[in-house]
Amino acid sequence: MTERASGVRRPEEFRDVYHRVYREPPYHEDASAADSFAGQLAEHAALPGFTVTTVRDGDALGGFAYGVRREEGWWHPRAAAPGPRRLRGPLFYVYELAVVRELRGRGHGRELLELLLADRTEPYAVLAASNRAPARELYGRWGWVKAGELTGPPDGVDLLARPLAPAPTSRGAPLLDRAGAPVADLDHYS
Repeated sequence: MTERASGVRRPEEFRDVYHRVYREPPYHEDASAADSFAGQLAEHAALPGFTVTTVRDGDALGGFAYGVRREEGWWHPRAAAPGPRRLRGPLFYVYELAVVRELRGRGHGRELLELLLADRTEPYAVLAASNRAPARELYGRWGWVKAGELTGPPDGVDLLARPLAPAPTSRGAPLLDRAGAPVADLDHYS
């Protein structure tokens, strides 16, 4: 069952899941990267607007997603260029989505993200995704579009954006943001 919270219980579980997921290709991160993640998670959990969603496999944490509200003017510090105009207001930045191998292919990743983004008041959510990661293709199918790129290392990481609470669309119609503008405009990095 997927749950949402505003804090982190048992942070060592999050570190363990992170390590299990990100030691795999294409990331190949070691235990020190998982330790750095644990420190970053603790810092982010103390910020206003922090939200986390989890899925459990029995008693063990099997996956999580978390993000933080970012105020107007924030853009990823490693972005190769300034954020698109539409993304210069407040936004929700998704820092991590991780699901252990044994639970993949069951819809948990999408469920974690959807619950994380439900009821958000920001007009857009943004996340970073490696072009080499299998999740990158899933994000596109879930409505995320390229809004920028990060400078390396690692190379090949895109910033993806998605409107929150979009206007209803008909089949084949473009995805629109709250103002009725096509989301595809984000591809132009204006």
